[in-house]
Amino acid sequence: MTTITLAPVNILHIIYAALALFSLALIFGKQRFKALALLLAAHFVQEIFNIFEELNIFIEDPIVTPAVQLAIGPLYYLFAKNLIYGNLQVKRNLVHLLPAFIGLGFTAWWPELLKVAFVLLLIYFFLTFRLLSHYHRVLAEITADCDTYALDWLTRTLVVVGFIEFVDFIRLNVQLELSYEVFTNWYFVSELLSMAITIYLVLKVLRQPQLFAGFAEFEKIVNTKQTAENNGQTGELDQARTIFVEISEYLKKSQAYRQAKYSLRQLAGEMGLSEQMISWSINQGGGLSFSDYVNSLRIEAVKQSFLDTPEQRNILQTAFDAGFNSKSTFNAVFKRNLGVTPSQYLKNLQ
Repeated sequence: MTTITLAPVNILHIIYAALALFSLALIFGKQRFKALALLLAAHFVQEIFNIFEELNIFIEDPIVTPAVQLAIGPLYYLFAKNLIYGNLQVKRNLVHLLPAFIGLGFTAWWPELLKVAFVLLLIYFFLTFRLLSHYHRVLAEITADCDTYALDWLTRTLVVVGFIEFVDFIRLNVQLELSYEVFTNWYFVSELLSMAITIYLVLKVLRQPQLFAGFAEFEKIVNTKQTAENNGQTGELDQARTIFVEISEYLKKSQAYRQAKYSLRQLAGEMGLSEQMISWSINQGGGLSFSDYVNSLRIEAVKQSFLDTPEQRNILQTAFDAGFNSKSTFNAVFKRNLGVTPSQYLKNLQ
């Protein structure tokens, strides 16, 4: 009977696989997490085959894990797309996983597969960063509370994942030059970091306070406006400035901007204008996005409140009264507009 000795990294594979399976059970069936479920399934399969391959259980050559690695970049892209657009049509996006399925037939050339997987990861990470940038740009045009729905945490996470993958790619290409101890320690740390990132992703999506609903519909509105601008069909700048003045007068008189989660659609409905016209007028006539303009009005209201009621300077309540719906969003917008924190601003008033 063959005795199997587990190295520390093998034990880590088992823990990683178990955590991936448990996380998969937590999010299974949730429409907005379909792609994350696929990513977790890929990690589970990868870790199981890592164990089999490294311990020569059931499998010798060719190895399978390099083919699975070909799916990691596309799955991160689909994960971001799923979060942004909501329900993901899996069948329509299977083409992104085609390299992984093709790779199963070429696992005998695993060093070359790993190089292709790394290039594929770079390509899909570029596409993911571009998608996230587009998402945040559209958000700024349609809601004053874009920070509430922002996915900056995903952008930062992908930067970390990219760095880990790059370092691991170096490890695989210089492994023949490394001592056994250095190689195994490097491998263990790489796996540990990968597992930590996976746990972080699952916790973030489960705790993400809100995800923007109906993004595709609002994206069409912004895209239509931009197309009209590019084609020169939106009228003259003077018209934009005139409408912007009307918008500004309405908001300052009604103080509608004090409503939490105030949106482009709400303003358009209140003024009886199209969403494209409102957005265009603020962009061209005011030189700002919808989000930046509404939040600038809120900041002015906060500043005025600080001046009018010096004896009652409850910063958080003042922010909520002005329309902000979270302390973190208010602090970020305040510092972005005035260059100092609310507390520093109050000190300067004394």
